[in-house]
Amino acid sequence: MQGIGPAFNLTGINTSNTNIREASEVFVSDIFAKILNSAQNTELFKENKLIPESNAEKWMKEWINIEYATLITKQSLTPFVDQIVKSFPPQR
Repeated sequence: MQGIGPAFNLTGINTSNTNIREASEVFVSDIFAKILNSAQNTELFKENKLIPESNAEKWMKEWINIEYATLITKQSLTPFVDQIVKSFPPQR
């Protein structure tokens, strides 16, 4: 997953449409991944397991959620990303 570092720099905000779009996609996919991860931690998704889940399994599920969130953002959440991009002032 890409970070939002390239979209912003120390001398000011780079407001090119490409960087704003990339940063918005990362922002939306990060939120969606957090929602997926928190949903899987609810009692509804937990099973009574004889063998507890390992840390590696938890990490792998979180990684899969991040990848899924990135994919779903690019395919289905583009209207939401477009709204975020439109909220930025035009480049001067």
